[in-house]
Amino acid sequence: MRSSEHPDIPEGWTETHDGVRFYLSSAGLLTFAVIAFLVGIIAAAAGNFVGLGCCLLFALLMVLAVAYSAVVRHRRADLSTATRTVEQNGIPATEIQYSGWQFTILIALMGCAAAFCAIAAAVFFHQIASRSVLFAVLGLLSVSFMAPVVSGRVRRGGVTLSSQGIFQRGRSFESRLDWSAVAGAKAATNGHPYILVFGYANVDWHRRYTTRFWRIDRLPPVPMIAFDCRQFDVDPYVLYSYVRTYVDNPELRAELGTEAALSRARYLQPGR
Repeated sequence: MRSSEHPDIPEGWTETHDGVRFYLSSAGLLTFAVIAFLVGIIAAAAGNFVGLGCCLLFALLMVLAVAYSAVVRHRRADLSTATRTVEQNGIPATEIQYSGWQFTILIALMGCAAAFCAIAAAVFFHQIASRSVLFAVLGLLSVSFMAPVVSGRVRRGGVTLSSQGIFQRGRSFESRLDWSAVAGAKAATNGHPYILVFGYANVDWHRRYTTRFWRIDRLPPVPMIAFDCRQFDVDPYVLYSYVRTYVDNPELRAELGTEAALSRARYLQPGR
């Protein structure tokens, strides 16, 4: 499932050019984590258990940051594991889910940051007031992320295909194009692979942000469903082939929301 099957795929679509930078930054963050852990052990030996908690939270924060970057960078799941049958406005549909691991780690990262900032603010409260205020503000900012998550305004997200059209529930927005508004699909790149299902100009394009503050992903400026392939756990070539199947073949859209669509997802495998 490579570019030979779709000659419109840009050259080097999934090549990563920041390998050295990624590994160096990961090594640096993990080094900080180890140092923080050791400092925490020393603090505990001296009876400073608040310092131990602060150091352990900082170490966990560094580990989660590395884990998130690694999960975004490496996609190993089969398409079938990210695909399920749902209902979209009462119509059977097939949903391709965003990465569950990414969203889970993101929540853990923000929760860890909030806890670390809360302890740091308490530690500096009687020592350096300005730092205490800074950590308190950062902690409140991190905690504020949880409110839209709990309310469902910020979610894992995914793209849903039905016989009527294509609906995208981003992490912080919603977007829909009817099939009659879809002009085609193409592969694109902006340093990482994208799949663009683009609509005709001036079509009826339904879209909205689901939260005011934590808009952690963005709507495109024109009628379009943009698959940021970093947000999926699956091979971009397989995902592109699956989406193009329904964009290019209207007669097959009737199978969306049925076992046939799931079987098609199971059939497609990354090229070796």
